Amino acid sequence: MSKVKTNNYVYQSKKSEETPKANNRKIYYVLAALGILLSVVVVLIFIEKGMENKIVVKNRSSHNISKLQFWYEDENGDITDIMEFDSVAAKEKIKESTESLALSKLEGNAWLSVLIAFEDGGEALLQTGQFLHSFDGKISFDLADTGEEELIVRLKAGEGLFNSTVITGCDDVYYINPKDGYIE
Repeated sequence: MSKVKTNNYVYQSKKSEETPKANNRKIYYVLAALGILLSVVVVLIFIEKGMENKIVVKNRSSHNISKLQFWYEDENGDITDIMEFDSVAAKEKIKESTESLALSKLEGNAWLSVLIAFEDGGEALLQTGQFLHSFDGKISFDLADTGEEELIVRLKAGEGLFNSTVITGCDDVYYINPKDGYIE
């Protein structure tokens, strides 16, 4: 009889040892998942911070830009400092900080204004978006050739990780003739 008691005792002890090992694995999996989640959140925060106060100008067209200016203008006609690019060659990409374009100087509604002058002689003034408060996002200006004589301009001002334009309302497309500045 003593053998049966010993076997039961050993069997029960093995069973009680297996349960803590399974719980330890679950704890390690949970801790690993939390570590990965925390890492992803930190990386996303750094990406979002890297997108703040930036302007990206892409001239993917075959035309040179002789002058490109950006500023904000409110309904009273007050403007912020003007950010100016003297020339942007064809197929050139420029990234700059927009900290000099402070919207805090303006009251009420403000619009993003862009003056673009081509070497071909055309000049156009674009006003887009509606900025009700300070803007710390990314402004994208993308110029490309179309199949015709016109150029397509995509102008976008977005905030956040996904460059959302819900708050700014600035996600427009224009067709410009580089010879006379005519806008469609």
